[in-house]
Amino acid sequence: MIRTQIRLEPAQHRRLKELAAHRSTSIAQLVREGVDHVLSRAEDGVLWDRFLSSAGSFRATSVEQDVSAKHDRYLEDAFR
Repeated sequence: MIRTQIRLEPAQHRRLKELAAHRSTSIAQLVREGVDHVLSRAEDGVLWDRFLSSAGSFRATSVEQDVSAKHDRYLEDAFR
């Protein structure tokens, strides 16, 4: 683990301390969970951006006129 310092507002510290006591855990653990949550949401945003950028970019050839039936497969290919 890497040690780091952060500055919290007094109200944030008080609420974290109360929550940590309620959950029988440490403030550090709550902060790590919060960081994981923020990073997960950021990764979800990247995937959503990739999805939006691929929307409308598919050009079907005469062989691929089955887009409405196989759109999941084509989206999966676009995300690779």
